[in-house]
Amino acid sequence: MTTTRTRAQDIAKAFMIISVIFFHCYMLTFTDYRDVLKDFNILFAIFPFLLNSFFFYSGYNYLDKGRSYKENVLRRAKQLLIPMAIALVISTITIGSMELIFHHDNALDTLKAIGNSTLFTLMSEPLALMIGFPQDGLITFELILSTGLLWFIYSLFFCSLAFYALVKFTNKKTSHFVSVIIGLLLISFALGQYVGVYLPYCVQAYPVILAIMLTGAFLREHNFLDRPLETKKDYILTILNLLCAEGLVIGTCLVTHYQFGAMTTGTMMGSQFDATLKGFDVFIIFAFSILGTYVFHTLGRFIDRIPLLGTGMSYIGKHSATFYLFHPIFLDLIAITIFQKKIIWGKGQAFFYVAVILILMTATCLLIDLIVKKIKEKKASPIENQ
Repeated sequence: MTTTRTRAQDIAKAFMIISVIFFHCYMLTFTDYRDVLKDFNILFAIFPFLLNSFFFYSGYNYLDKGRSYKENVLRRAKQLLIPMAIALVISTITIGSMELIFHHDNALDTLKAIGNSTLFTLMSEPLALMIGFPQDGLITFELILSTGLLWFIYSLFFCSLAFYALVKFTNKKTSHFVSVIIGLLLISFALGQYVGVYLPYCVQAYPVILAIMLTGAFLREHNFLDRPLETKKDYILTILNLLCAEGLVIGTCLVTHYQFGAMTTGTMMGSQFDATLKGFDVFIIFAFSILGTYVFHTLGRFIDRIPLLGTGMSYIGKHSATFYLFHPIFLDLIAITIFQKKIIWGKGQAFFYVAVILILMTATCLLIDLIVKKIKEKKASPIENQ
């Protein structure tokens, strides 16, 4: 069993983060981004479930290194809350400045738009709309998108608090694991069915997120994602498993769309578009976190054998958090400087839009890596006696 994250994981994460960026770019080709749901594409059916694989990996990569509960929590807070705060500040300043320059006559209007946008998304958009939170026409899609992405970070942090308390118990016995997972899924089902998405900070999704993380940790004990690929039989069985898993994923998304008219869900973020399934989406979310991760991860193992492509995808995957948190800034910047904000253009150009953002984000990550490397080298060099 592997003891560290593999390149296959990073390649899988690259697949997922590129899909997320494509979806956000594609949304900008519509006058009203909610109209994207009327233009059905299998990617858009799968999209609400993509980030669940990140939750799965979070649990799968857990190793009991003898840390105390407090040490685990403090380490997690450093990993998640600090980047979240930095992303919030940078996104707000950057996008707010562009709003002031291009769209508002005075700073007061811009500050009002920034405050409304931030509170609007942090409390959750469905709740804000339900209680009639003031929009006054100044809330921008770009800032809502940028701050809205933080739901993943704080959800992962809050669920990690329970994860560290339960993981040893669920990993100890299969009966422990099954009982806890069933209980968590039923809680999320009840919240999705009777409360929907109207709880602040995406609380309704926490039980199923926790179930996904615990499942990842449990399946790691059985080497779920990294069984050996040594013989021809190993490859054949892996490919068959891949096809079966992908068939179940696509089949489920097609059935939920054509049978129930649902493209997004009633429990996870994005459900402000369509809450047709209500709490039943919990079980789809959970199933996809296992099947979808297996599909992405297995593809990653195969692509890793293609040197140039594997290296490039691996780099993006390693920096998936940076891509996730900061791509809205580039998305907004390009929309204003190149295409002019609110200009609707051909759907096919969404691919070009994605390519530009990926290039800019990769260049940014390379620059950050270089700066971090220089800082570490400077700290490591001996201090000259004065």
